[in-house]
Amino acid sequence: MVAVLRLVVLLLAPLVLRAAPPAPLAAALQQLRDQKSYSWEVINSDPGPIAQRIETRRGTVTTVQQNLAPNVQGQIDRQGDMLIRREWADGLVLETVITASGASATKTPEGWMSDREILTAQSEERLRHRTATPRAVWLRRADRPDVLRPDVELAPLLKVTAPFTGSGNAYRVAFRSRAGDTMTEDPDDGEPATTVEIALNLRGGVIRDYEIKLEGVRRVQRSRLQIPVSEQRIVVLKYLPISKLDLPPEAREKLNAPRGAPPLRAP
Repeated sequence: MVAVLRLVVLLLAPLVLRAAPPAPLAAALQQLRDQKSYSWEVINSDPGPIAQRIETRRGTVTTVQQNLAPNVQGQIDRQGDMLIRREWADGLVLETVITASGASATKTPEGWMSDREILTAQSEERLRHRTATPRAVWLRRADRPDVLRPDVELAPLLKVTAPFTGSGNAYRVAFRSRAGDTMTEDPDDGEPATTVEIALNLRGGVIRDYEIKLEGVRRVQRSRLQIPVSEQRIVVLKYLPISKLDLPPEAREKLNAPRGAPPLRAP
């Protein structure tokens, strides 16, 4: 899946101008942004491999699209430390803790590893093997996880210019956005526009869940071939505050290790 489709904040950035959502939704978004501690779950749709036939000047090209993003469970405590649990369709599960200061450690098939140890292991794995190995796969997934907290992901909606529909407990907004230059007319320049649709459900004055649908294209390098891609996910929030993350001693040891500590040696 194209990274640009997953970073909604980047897609919304060109639309952040002078506007505001309806008052009840604005209040709920503001409350989420100010929330110090909460939990959430991300459920990615996975319709399975979908074959697409694309006609080009040189003939028909068949591509396969499949959402490989993991389902995510996350929580942030009052100190700003975050714990995320990612589970992929192939059975791999990784737990990562990211402190408010930016330090991180991940529970991998080989135990807890710091961010520096993961980078070192990746380099050593590439040097030892010319092809991708099962270890290389989970090391790549463990390296700097691309996960946005809901309060960060939805913050641009406080000033988005696109019109909102709905009222009371449900709101919806849809627009087209380009991560690059929005004024570019030539389709071969800049990034192709992406259709973004966000549906939010409120209960008790707070956002309880929201759904994001993205449709765009992935440009193949050199050939300039543009392949349609899409993504859909649901995010469910819980506002039960957490005083402090319950982490095992092994995780805290990795987080507190000095930056100059010797790197982990691959077996």
